[in-house]
Amino acid sequence: METEMEAAEDQNKNNKNENENNNNNKKGVAADEQRVPFYKLFEFADRLDLVLMVVGTISAIGNGLAQPIMSLIFGQMINSFGASDPSHVVQEVSKIAIKFVYLGIYACIVAFLPLLKEKVCKSAKSMQNRGAIGARLSTDASTVKNLVGDTLALIVQNISTITAGLIIAFTANWKLTLAILAVVPLMLAQGFIQAKFLKGFSGDAKVMYEEASQVANDAVRSIRTVASFCSEKKVMDLYQQKCKGPMEQGVRIGLVSGSGFGFSFLAIYLTNAFCFYIGALLVKRGQATFGEVLKVFFALTISALGVSQTSALAPDTNKAKDSAASIFEILDRRPRIDSSSDSGSTLATVTGNIELEHVSFKYPTRPDIQIFRDMCLSIPSGKTVALVGESGSGKSTVISLIQRFYDPDSGRLTLDGMDLKRMKLSWLRQQMGLVSQEPILFNETIRENIAYGKEGHATEEEITAAAKASNAHNFISSLPQGYDTSVGERGVQLSGGQKQRIAIARAILKDPKILLLDEATSALDAESERVVQEALDRVMVNRTTVVVAHRLSTIKNADIIAVVKNGVIAEKGRHDALMKITDGAYASLVALHMSAT
Repeated sequence: METEMEAAEDQNKNNKNENENNNNNKKGVAADEQRVPFYKLFEFADRLDLVLMVVGTISAIGNGLAQPIMSLIFGQMINSFGASDPSHVVQEVSKIAIKFVYLGIYACIVAFLPLLKEKVCKSAKSMQNRGAIGARLSTDASTVKNLVGDTLALIVQNISTITAGLIIAFTANWKLTLAILAVVPLMLAQGFIQAKFLKGFSGDAKVMYEEASQVANDAVRSIRTVASFCSEKKVMDLYQQKCKGPMEQGVRIGLVSGSGFGFSFLAIYLTNAFCFYIGALLVKRGQATFGEVLKVFFALTISALGVSQTSALAPDTNKAKDSAASIFEILDRRPRIDSSSDSGSTLATVTGNIELEHVSFKYPTRPDIQIFRDMCLSIPSGKTVALVGESGSGKSTVISLIQRFYDPDSGRLTLDGMDLKRMKLSWLRQQMGLVSQEPILFNETIRENIAYGKEGHATEEEITAAAKASNAHNFISSLPQGYDTSVGERGVQLSGGQKQRIAIARAILKDPKILLLDEATSALDAESERVVQEALDRVMVNRTTVVVAHRLSTIKNADIIAVVKNGVIAEKGRHDALMKITDGAYASLVALHMSAT
């Protein structure tokens, strides 16, 4: 269908432009990150999620305290071995050994709580489940979920470890601690530089993976076409080509992250050497004991490990920030035509008079191509109006405008005298039923696909009556599972004529005041077309009907035939009257159609 093709083209161009902006405009990426403060990541959490997050945060803090406390107990243990009375060593060491047992029990409890949180979170609403807008949003939601889950817990744990380690070290011997902290900026500098490098890499890799994901999605959706042209290798080569960039980017990220992580350990070992040297000088001067030196050493070593682990989390943090910006860019976007809005007026009764008054229109992504130029068309209530014309003339665009998928650039469309822009959008679309060239069926049973047409619950009698009216009941009843037969993904288990009749039944169940038929029979064979057309003829009675079709058999009995040409209605009238116009646009189309058949 023209509408679907043009809408797909619009979406593809939007994706392309978005990728180019993400890839080339670094300032734009930075701006997105600034627009997404950290607290916004928790907007998806319900009350249970927040409680679990508090529990997880407390457990992460407690887990971070375990190792610094161990260094404190370890220092006491060393001092016990150095007691002046050897006969009391076993007694003193036993007392301190009990502290290790208590510490082990404590660590077991606080390490178990985060796992309990993950178990319960499976039954709660997660951020990933909220993201269902394609592969991009699914991937980004998963990345952000990891940040607010495991990664955030590790960051909190490391901050707790660093803080506790510093407190213990200063308490044990502040002079030694100050001397060692003089070299800490060395570790902080490497972490900062590493994060800066990774920040630039993560945004580029995300865009590249989106391009590869798009290739995979297209191939899976069109698997029959790919197989029929034996293009499997071509698609795989294209996917590998798209993945080449992210792979190279991943190697660069690994080099930067690995070198930074290695430098962290270098800084740690240099700090160890410096610590023992300064500690020896203080012990020599009587300003420290051996136990105090070990307390400071272990406490600061553990703090340094916390710093290095936190810097190693920089790639995940940067990916999550980019993903959060991407998610909120989608969620915060407000379309000009918002189908979720409850604003607008409704009509007490709908008669079905539709008017296109001096409509001019261009597709937003193709502003240089004029589709309609001051177009006027009247669609009377209860009549059938057929739109004909060359491919690309804008026939399907009329249906898109009537459904308010787009608004005209100038002029207006009215229903019973009221401008469509003033109407409540969900109510307006509820008055319309659409049967398209390639009907969309869901991977459910036939019964559920038909029932989808009615807002609320549809009874078995209503579903059966709709199926009979669409000439679908007989073939449905002949199936082994009848109305409980699964149609498969996109209706693959049914023929074209069968899918079309189910789509008509769905439209009948909706009982619309306005029926929109967009090439509803053009893809069917002669027998299927006859059966489907009979069903359509029954549905069209006493309904305002707009038909887009090429076949003469479909349109010749229409009340009004309108020829769309060069952005305007070139001719309109009944079939017999239009055929009498010598060299008329409609007569030319019919002659072309007859010669082709």
